[in-house]
Amino acid sequence: MRLSQILAMCSSISKQALMQLRQTTGYPMLACRQALSRCNGDVSEAKAWLDERAQAEGWAKAEKLIDRTARQGLLGIVQRVASPNCLSLLELRCETDFVARNARFQTLLSEACNSLADNFIASAPQGDRLLGLKLGDSSLADSVASLVGSVGENIICGRALVFNAQPDSLALYCHSPWQGEPDAHPLQQSETGSCQFGRYAAAVAYSGGSEQLAYQICQHIVGRNPARLDSPQPNPDPESEDALLRQEFLLDETRLVGDVLQEAGMQVAGFFRLKCAEE
Repeated sequence: MRLSQILAMCSSISKQALMQLRQTTGYPMLACRQALSRCNGDVSEAKAWLDERAQAEGWAKAEKLIDRTARQGLLGIVQRVASPNCLSLLELRCETDFVARNARFQTLLSEACNSLADNFIASAPQGDRLLGLKLGDSSLADSVASLVGSVGENIICGRALVFNAQPDSLALYCHSPWQGEPDAHPLQQSETGSCQFGRYAAAVAYSGGSEQLAYQICQHIVGRNPARLDSPQPNPDPESEDALLRQEFLLDETRLVGDVLQEAGMQVAGFFRLKCAEE
């Protein structure tokens, strides 16, 4: 596009409409100007045109980028106040940490997690059923393609999980690598609820004890990565112990997790731990 065409385009578009479209969509400024010019300054029509073009370009790009490794990304977790014993988790992978920090990437993950929580209670969909998850008027697959067209990276929908602790209580810990940083986005609010983000996540189904201790056990699980709840015999090497109840407690290594739980009157029925982009 020539400079004279860009200048003519800018003169016929209000700055307010341009900034609104840019902030709403996150598309490049030049693309927003072009969209507004084609749609006579109508922001809604311009957004629809941009989304349609990004989706079409995204599917084409996705085909070319499909073999590129996606080792970055985020886990998104939704735990509703109305059903605190159940959580829904979705993994969205990308190529760089820069894209994982992108507001559009996180908004898509939040919307997908909330849709997962709304539509699947017993178990999470996989494969084509997951990609067909409804996000407003679009699907998860089309929304990912649109995002690929915008950011130019391979983006993959990874694992999906529904964890139901009933009749036990449920504790959750989600560890973000950006906690405390000015541009961190640990929690995304949406019309349907909130979504926590992190590179690591752990959840525990428990009874008795306290919420604080259950949260600390989740932190321990993220830090020590146990593979099972218990074992018949302790491992001779404490550093190699993979049974949760026989591990040294992360917050007090003079005691075993099992002893801490027994003193508090808490029982752990089950747990999980996930790391984003883990093979």
